[in-house]
Amino acid sequence: MSKTSRLLTIAVTGLALAVPQAQPDRQSVHPSTQSVLPATPEPSPAEASYQELALDGPSVAAETKPFAMVGITWPEGTRPVVAKVRVQRDGQWTEWQPLVVEDEHGPDPATPEGAERSGTEPLWVGDATGVQASAVTIGGSTISDAKVVLIQPGVLTTDADEPAAQSVEPEASGTPYPMPGIISRRGWGADERLRSHNGKACARPKYTTTVQAAFVHHTADRNNYTRAQVPAMIRGMYAYHVKSRGWCDLGYNFLVDRFGRAFEGRYGGTYLPVLGAHTGAFNSNSFGVALIGNFEKAAPTQAMLEKTAEVIAWKLDANYRSPMATIVLDGSRLYTISGHRDTKATACPGNQLYGKLGWLRQRIDTLIGGSVSTPIYRYARKLGFDRTGQPFWGEHPTRTGWATYFGIRDVFHSVATGTHSTLGVFRNRYRGLGVDNTVLGLPLGEQRNGRVRGTAVQSFRYGALYWSRSTGARPVTGRIYHKYTSLGAERSRLGLPITDMYKVKTGLRQKYQRGWLTYNTRRNRVYVQYRSGS
Repeated sequence: MSKTSRLLTIAVTGLALAVPQAQPDRQSVHPSTQSVLPATPEPSPAEASYQELALDGPSVAAETKPFAMVGITWPEGTRPVVAKVRVQRDGQWTEWQPLVVEDEHGPDPATPEGAERSGTEPLWVGDATGVQASAVTIGGSTISDAKVVLIQPGVLTTDADEPAAQSVEPEASGTPYPMPGIISRRGWGADERLRSHNGKACARPKYTTTVQAAFVHHTADRNNYTRAQVPAMIRGMYAYHVKSRGWCDLGYNFLVDRFGRAFEGRYGGTYLPVLGAHTGAFNSNSFGVALIGNFEKAAPTQAMLEKTAEVIAWKLDANYRSPMATIVLDGSRLYTISGHRDTKATACPGNQLYGKLGWLRQRIDTLIGGSVSTPIYRYARKLGFDRTGQPFWGEHPTRTGWATYFGIRDVFHSVATGTHSTLGVFRNRYRGLGVDNTVLGLPLGEQRNGRVRGTAVQSFRYGALYWSRSTGARPVTGRIYHKYTSLGAERSRLGLPITDMYKVKTGLRQKYQRGWLTYNTRRNRVYVQYRSGS
């Protein structure tokens, strides 16, 4: 998007944020993600196959290798298109079925990912060995370079199992709505090698600035699938979006099936604002939830509506957004929970699901308690969101407390330490140490000027970080920290630390500008040694 960033103030009960209108993030990896990116899982062992048939005339018919999903694509810009298909199963041909033409799903136009081909939504057909397909313009003209795509996503032994769902339970009152159970990409068998299919740049996820809105979609697929078929259906959609449409990954951030199970979509971390390809021109600062099925005439099940409410409640509440508010994205005023058709001339998410959006907003408002009241939110609001930035990694539990990574600061809270933030070089160094999984613990206060000119210090539960331009930010913890402070810390004869603590034969040692501190673990004592002449 070429618009310059403007600020819009949202004011609802318990929530007031100055939020930038959505801007595409052109970085492969947002700077704030360097220490929080998820590890890449091993590739799936599923045996998948992918076939393309040229649709040179108005229609094509062929016997093929077995496939389970079908779609039709054509060069971008060809519209409007009428497409239909029938398949051969057990030697019998099915009735012709129209394919849903949906050009409005996809990446934002200004993003490097781009969209190479237009096409229909993919349709799950089960085990088929033949296809007849047709795609013409609305006037009946033949479409140049149209292709019929046949996908066999393979069968995993785990498809019939109930995959473990990742979830986080609340640890105390005054915390955001908890993360619901979500089946990971590994759980549905994502082949992570596929993310490199359209180039190495696609392999690393892209992030937007924050989470402001949720867009609700349907996949326009059939509604009578079984539980065991769902993982294969998602693998098929993944292959179609990447190989047929030219995207980097599965377009949706989350998917929900008719049995009330949620699945992780696009790679990059469910807790981070991963830039998806679900609502063209509106992907920035939003996430997409697709309900698996076609809800133009059929109603979504109550189980899938409830799970959709849980997923959206978790994402919005962690980022301090109200489900009852409105925002401005790409110059359009929208609800924080909107349907795909609110942005473009599309039937998605179907009349029956679109009619449930009001219920979703009310249900989510009930789930999150109607307002934001966490200590981290109150701290950020008091300090000013111009000084914290927007939430990037929304409020989430850490090992010993809670944290929100804002654009400018990381803010932490626990009962033992209170609510404090890290900023600048201290934030970067603290992240590099592993946040509160280290011996430093959570911060006890804000960074401050040291007692020696040109130095800065920040105290943590079990130590401190000391900084100067020449020495960088160095952690001092444990027994060495207590000895160092007893000597006068940065004002002592030792000066500032110039290394982190490291192991020696007798225990731990840390070098300083004018000496060493060595902790002898056997004697449980810290020894001081000064450089000669210091």
